[in-house]
Amino acid sequence: MSQRPSWEEIFMINAIIAGIRSSCLKRQVGAVLIKDKRVIASGYNGAPPGVETCLDVGECFYEALAHKDSTNGNGLGTFEILREERKIFCSAVHAEKNAINQCSIYGMSAVGAVLYITNFPCPGCVRDIIIPNRIKHLVVWKEYLQNKLLTHDEYSLSKHWLGQVGIGITKLDLSQERVKEIFGMALTVGNRLSYRFDVPTSSLL
Repeated sequence: MSQRPSWEEIFMINAIIAGIRSSCLKRQVGAVLIKDKRVIASGYNGAPPGVETCLDVGECFYEALAHKDSTNGNGLGTFEILREERKIFCSAVHAEKNAINQCSIYGMSAVGAVLYITNFPCPGCVRDIIIPNRIKHLVVWKEYLQNKLLTHDEYSLSKHWLGQVGIGITKLDLSQERVKEIFGMALTVGNRLSYRFDVPTSSLL
């Protein structure tokens, strides 16, 4: 019999499921905010409601813009450099920001919550979202995908700021095999299981 998931695994699975809703063509990220073993909000990276997504049009908007500018000469540098410059035009809101937005919409406070997130947060989200909302702790599944074109280490900057304000970080050891196992267990929810009580012979005497 498979081992019952821990609370940490359950909450991270919630974040993973939220990430499946992402409309980003490059990376799916999910996040959930937890208080007292209860999910108070969830989010994924994607465009705001009503805004056309990259998934809708079938291409990354800011990469398409960078390609156009590099082809037409509207900008200095190669496509790779322009891609980083045009990233400010990305329509996607990050997963942790969307989770915080849900708290704001429904009148809930994120102060003291634990943030479960599939990927280590970028410096912008640490500075603008996590620290100001006084998140208590981070639980991270996958590392931050560092951009080699940038001159500073974004991961180190995020970690430095989190350390300065005393926000702890836990790297959850959740393997791909374990994720598959848990999703496999989910398929049996609601089914009649094979357990059957055997009456001890001594109790019949």
